[in-house]
Amino acid sequence: MLLPYATLAQKTRDTSFFRITEINIIGNFKTEDRIVLIAADLTINQRIPKKDMKLQFETAENNVQNTDLFNTVDISNFPINDTLTELIITVSERWFFWPIPIVENADPNFNTWWQRKDFSRLNYGLVLMYNNLGGKAQGIGGLIQLGYSKRFALLYNIPYASSNGKLGVSFYGGYDQQHEVTIGTNNNKRVFYTGLGGNTKEHWQLQFSLLHRHKIVTTNTISAAFKNVSIVPPVSALKQDYLGDSLPNIRYLELSYLFKKDKRNYKHYPLTGYYLDLLIQQHGLGINNNLFLTTFEGSASKFLKVHNRVYGAIGFKGKFTPQNNIPYFLQQGLGYDNNLRGYEYYVVDGNHFGMFKSNIKLELIEKKNSLLKKIKNQKFNTFYYALYLNFFADLGYVDNQFSAQANSFSNQWLYSSGIGLDLSTYYDSVFRLEFSINKQKESGFFLHFTQPI
Repeated sequence: MLLPYATLAQKTRDTSFFRITEINIIGNFKTEDRIVLIAADLTINQRIPKKDMKLQFETAENNVQNTDLFNTVDISNFPINDTLTELIITVSERWFFWPIPIVENADPNFNTWWQRKDFSRLNYGLVLMYNNLGGKAQGIGGLIQLGYSKRFALLYNIPYASSNGKLGVSFYGGYDQQHEVTIGTNNNKRVFYTGLGGNTKEHWQLQFSLLHRHKIVTTNTISAAFKNVSIVPPVSALKQDYLGDSLPNIRYLELSYLFKKDKRNYKHYPLTGYYLDLLIQQHGLGINNNLFLTTFEGSASKFLKVHNRVYGAIGFKGKFTPQNNIPYFLQQGLGYDNNLRGYEYYVVDGNHFGMFKSNIKLELIEKKNSLLKKIKNQKFNTFYYALYLNFFADLGYVDNQFSAQANSFSNQWLYSSGIGLDLSTYYDSVFRLEFSINKQKESGFFLHFTQPI
């Protein structure tokens, strides 16, 4: 009597899923298994539809790769029968301790510095960073920067503080000393005040952040920072709204909330996926007539494969400040961290800004991992490069209610287009050489070291 029931059970068993019975991780000599499994979002007894396995494994590989702990990641499936399977995750760890020399310019970007080639405006120093303390993906580091601007900082980041990886914390302390400060813009270029003693502006900061991770790609972070900003009297006299009300010093508490969702296949140079973020900052609490300023900043980008070796990308970024009484040191619009291609030489300050970017890329050389046989250390012998021909068009607008008469690029649409070559290579390095032409029919070649969108 049992045979018919056994046959019926066999016929009705759902074979469209695999259940994971075991996960073996190979190559993580330093990194804990827990970190890899959290990033991969794979667990024992997890059921995965067979039709979705390839996509889910690719997503898991991308997520583990985006921890910046590994050079390569590969997930293999070994079925036991038609419903059970074992997984092997093979990784190649990176080098985790980096003494990184600092040689950088004191301008908004390399192209602005290259116009003058003023070597006295270079900063130099050293960053010491350990990216996988105790095999727990914890980062600890320090920075010493001398030269035109001085900077000293300490950082301790624990991205997976809880056992399930949902909570993370970080601590940061830093001191900046600037020899030169921007006190305004004229004809869309910065106006400087340069002090004699090297400490025209000083900035102290202590910050604590708490992160909550949902799944692996979505995070919510709240931060509290104490900031102390001082300027020399000539700056407050020349630019009375630099800190507000001709103040030479301001101390305030800054509270912030950051939402981030990152489903890019490779965050340092993405080709597919999407990215969203929203940052809300409260600068000061208005106590004793002190600073009270709220800013909203967000971005969204989409990356997709259009054809066999053709990729497309679009991105939007914007900033909104409800208050009108904005201290100048918080008025940054386009030209600092937010560049329109073709406007690298300019700065456009303002209350609010919006920026749209678009790319069409032709893959000239496909990314492939190669083994450098003469280098025996596996942390350095995995090499890759990929080359893309990039066609782009950008559009931006800055709303300036303070100094628009002296800066013609304010309160009007700016746009540009161009063509470039992008090289993505070893240890997340990116090099971009671009030729662009802007609305004002100015053209030129520009060099960048980050992803375009």
